[in-house]
Amino acid sequence: MNFGIDTFSFNEALLGTIKLLFIVGGVLYFAFAFVIIRQISVMKKTLITPLELEISSLGWIHLALTTGLFLYFVFGL
Repeated sequence: MNFGIDTFSFNEALLGTIKLLFIVGGVLYFAFAFVIIRQISVMKKTLITPLELEISSLGWIHLALTTGLFLYFVFGL
């Protein structure tokens, strides 16, 4: 029984919706990674530690990985 609903278009719409949700989540996660970079820069101005370079590097690596993940969500799914 088909009930007037084309299964192919329903599956396509469902997958499109899921992809859109992943993209929205990726944008939010990218914004979070950018906030982390901003917080690290503020922290470096107020707190002097010997681990500044390592913390900054981890923040930039995190932002780069987040950018790659976002690009995967947009072009890979």
